[in-house]
Amino acid sequence: MGIIRTALLTTAWGVTGGVASVGAGMAYLAATTTLVDLTKNDPMFKTKTYAQYNPKGNPALQDVVIKRVPLRKIRPELRDDEKALTLEFCRGVWSRWGFWPQSKFHERYDKPPGTENYLWHTSDLAVAKYEPGLKFSNHFEVVNNEGNEIVVRCGGSPLEPGLRNSDGLVVLSAKIDKEAQQAEFSLKSALFSSAAPFVEGAEHPIPPKIKFLHQWYVRMLVQSAMRNVKA
Repeated sequence: MGIIRTALLTTAWGVTGGVASVGAGMAYLAATTTLVDLTKNDPMFKTKTYAQYNPKGNPALQDVVIKRVPLRKIRPELRDDEKALTLEFCRGVWSRWGFWPQSKFHERYDKPPGTENYLWHTSDLAVAKYEPGLKFSNHFEVVNNEGNEIVVRCGGSPLEPGLRNSDGLVVLSAKIDKEAQQAEFSLKSALFSSAAPFVEGAEHPIPPKIKFLHQWYVRMLVQSAMRNVKA
């Protein structure tokens, strides 16, 4: 978890610039995004993808960030196309200011041999199609793309295709509600240890400090992505 903690701290500090800015930024994110825990009945946990990467059903830190935007504020060409809207949202999550510091951190300090064909620059992530098999920043791999839902495996490196001590899935989607005249963006995440033995009644292995950083970081990623989808 050490490198994840460092990357998250680098991002938070790099984006906000200091203690006072951190406080103001957190207040803004809390007011403009919603974060709730995912229940065990969420469709995410019933998918083949989730079963493939967490086959033992180990406990996870699981939550979702939701952001709702009036349709009139969405780019006109995206207002009737959930697939295109999801892709632009996904591109925004990984190419805007929320992820930029972490991408630079990994490029400089975490670029082992065998990752030469991965994407490392946010300029490339801004135009990627996020098809299954895309790998970036040595800790992310697209494992499913159904158009209006894109699933990214995170945690360990794609160089470790099997079970991992540090593992997880991020699910990005966008929905258009014509009746309510709004677009709803969501970033679901589940962080777990797929390699650990299953223990009945055990809790997820994420330390409290990492949980705290994670919950603000995912809000930041969603908020930063709005520049990609707004008119």
